[in-house]
Amino acid sequence: MIPDPVKHIEDLAKNANTFMKSKTKGVFERYPILFSSLIIFGVVAVMHGFESIIEYVPFFHEHPGRVFIIGLTVLIFTGSLYKKLNQKFH
Repeated sequence: MIPDPVKHIEDLAKNANTFMKSKTKGVFERYPILFSSLIIFGVVAVMHGFESIIEYVPFFHEHPGRVFIIGLTVLIFTGSLYKKLNQKFH
């Protein structure tokens, strides 16, 4: 009986992918300090920029409690949206 050549090629490709995956590292794994520093800088820059914007908008500057409530609402909404999308695609 002649083996299926397509199945043999698929098995070879699967084995090659498995072998190469074990030999390669992601960029974040290769340069963790660089990417960690860039992430920290990005978060701090966004927070500083947002704080500067809040100072110029009178409503936000005068009502920090409302800004806090709005922020919590956005976090709760995005968390529930993430859960729903995660259940939908898994």
